[in-house]
This record gives sequence, structure tokens and C-alpha cells, in this order.
Amino acid sequence: MMTYMLGVWGEFLNFIGGRVGAIHFVLFAAASLCCFFLGKEERNKLFWPSVLVGLFFFNPFFYQYIGTRFLSGIYWRLLWMLPCSFVIAYTLTRILFRFRKNVWRMVALVLACVCIAVNGRPVLSAETYSERENLYELPDAVMGICDYVQAHLEGWQETMIVPNELLCDIRQYSSTACLLYGRNAGGFISIIGDREMQVYEEMSKENPDVELITDIAKETNCRYIVFNTSFHQIPEDLRGYGYEKVAVIDENYAMYCRISE
Repeated sequence: MMTYMLGVWGEFLNFIGGRVGAIHFVLFAAASLCCFFLGKEERNKLFWPSVLVGLFFFNPFFYQYIGTRFLSGIYWRLLWMLPCSFVIAYTLTRILFRFRKNVWRMVALVLACVCIAVNGRPVLSAETYSERENLYELPDAVMGICDYVQAHLEGWQETMIVPNELLCDIRQYSSTACLLYGRNAGGFISIIGDREMQVYEEMSKENPDVELITDIAKETNCRYIVFNTSFHQIPEDLRGYGYEKVAVIDENYAMYCRISE
């Protein structure tokens, strides 16, 4: 039971995210409590539904039988059902209108805006926006890799292994490049096999086990393997492992193709 309780707590921390998220949730909790005393309508429409979501989310039995089986990796998203921002804004508005003098309303409003500005995070920043490299708004390396695969197709699709930072981008550009694993390696959507997970873990390392990766690639009929040479420390020549270098994409991505037997 303790294991599942810790699991729920971990999912809650994923939802919070950090200091800003923690402050936002505390404000939501305080605003929800205020809704309980504001009136019957607020209790029925805002307070009790939020409590119900919390009872399900923090229930270790619900997490054990539903969360781990059907919501692996995304259980924390259940808390998206909480109307956090709306409840905070609604409660603040109700409190503002309790002041009879406009001057006090303005003071309270300014304080609220200062609180949002201090605890919020600018949307227009280098963290959230960057200059696009192409029309598709994808890394140039993705287009180069997929274009090479498309130009050298032997069937209607080619299975490949790519660096982890490209997992979510490849299939956005081309359906001919079929990945051995994708975002599901991180626990999203579905669970991958043990062999695929081994490759994913090795591709996460600076010094991956090339022999293990190539052996599994052969077993799973992966024609291409792509390494990020600015991160992965691998031998230049992989012909001893059954793969040869066929292209270098965007300077840092080395493409290896399986040698025909």
C-alpha cells in the first residue's frame, strides 16, 4: 500500500512541476475553501467537484487498479480536471466586490496582479519560443534523416533507431520512417518490450553499448541507426557490428545502415 501511496505522491509532484506550480495549487486550495463559504451554488459547482476529483486521485486503490494499468505515465493529468485558474479568478472577483469603495478594490486588484507577475513565468521567452529552422518547424536533422530514408526505401517503410531528442519529431515529418520505439519509451500511451527498453536506455547514455544496440537492431529488423556524434561516444567504423555509415545529417547525426548479408 505504501508503494502506491508514494506513487500517487510522485504523480502529484509531476502535476505541480515546481515552485510556481506549488504556489498556484496553494492559491487554488485557498480559493476552493473560500468557495465553500461563499454560498450553496459555489459549493455545488466548484468546491465539491474539486473534492471529488481529489478523492479519486489520491485514492491508492484507484491508483493501483486504474492508474497503473490504464494511465501509466499520465495519471497526473487527472488533475487537469481541477478548474484551478477559474476558481482563483472567480474567488478573487467575489472578494473584490465585497469592498464597497473603489479604491480598496483597486488596491486588491493591483496586489493580485503583482502576485501573478511575481509568481508567473513569461510566455514570450527563449524557453518557450525559438526561431524556426524550416517551414515544418522541426529540426533540420529530422528532415534530412527522413529524406534520406525516403530516397533509399526498400519497402513501404523502414524501421530505425534515433537519438532520444528526435523521437517525437520523426513521425511528424514522414510516415516512411518507423521507429523501434517512440514516446512510449517514457511510459506514455503503451508499454514497450524489454529489448526496446534496453536500446532506449543505451541511447540515453554518452557511452552506449554499440554491440547491444546493433544486436537488438538486427533482431528487430532495424535497417537504420542514427547516433548524435556530439553526445554519443561511439567508434567511427561500425562495420564490425554489421552497420556502415551512409550519411552525416546536419553535421552531428551519423546515419548507419545495415550491411546486406
